[in-house]
Amino acid sequence: MQSILLHIFDDTGFESRLQAALDLARAFRGHITCLHATPLEEYLKVDPWVAARLPEEFSEKMKARRIALRSKVEGRLLAEGVEWDWVHIDDTMSRALVRHSIMFDIVVVTLARHSFENDEPRTIAAAVATGARAPVLAVPESHERLRLEAPIVIAWNGSPEAAIAMRAALPILRLSAAVHLLEVEDKLAPYPRDLAAKYLSRHNVHVEIAQRRPIDGSVSEAITACALEIDAGLIVMGAYGHSRLREFLLGGVTRDLIFGSGIPLLLAH
Repeated sequence: MQSILLHIFDDTGFESRLQAALDLARAFRGHITCLHATPLEEYLKVDPWVAARLPEEFSEKMKARRIALRSKVEGRLLAEGVEWDWVHIDDTMSRALVRHSIMFDIVVVTLARHSFENDEPRTIAAAVATGARAPVLAVPESHERLRLEAPIVIAWNGSPEAAIAMRAALPILRLSAAVHLLEVEDKLAPYPRDLAAKYLSRHNVHVEIAQRRPIDGSVSEAITACALEIDAGLIVMGAYGHSRLREFLLGGVTRDLIFGSGIPLLLAH
């Protein structure tokens, strides 16, 4: 987890994302790449008249916002004493993160919300989780710090996505006080949880196997209940997308947790 890609945008989730990236950088002596994309579609919503009538002024306004944000972020990172660099491109935010993810160990974004504000991270969290070529750490916007020493829940359903997420999480799993391999009995898993436990033991991660029934038919509620009971600092799970509109059409459990989890998620597809 030494190469960390951080989504930079001046929204309500910025502080929690930054803090999570800093926690990872300290734990793994990592390097943070701050990726800022100019979301042209968002600026057009805010100031369409200027964009249409005065393109030069519109461009200068976007540049001024970017410079102000970079100065703010640089000040924080210099004070924290971590290694970092800055990348800016003109592209949609989710597409930029997905494209850059190929050369990173982890991507840090904000968990989704149900509202539709200009800084809405909904499409970013969902699209990046199912499109990135690296695991995605999605944190609640009010989260104060990443508790890497806390217990961790691995949501296991025997799928390739769950296995990819589990393998990607290995560096973090080794820091945890207790790892719980949770299987919610919804349908027969193609690969038994015992195989996952054996794999982890070969990597010096010893797990407690847990089994639950869905709560009122909900697998996500059972996962959340288990995580809350053990005071988990992280839920590790596969991310399931079913169409090119994957930022909206996610698998049921993925969708429920991306839109409702109060606990950070480590997702992989």
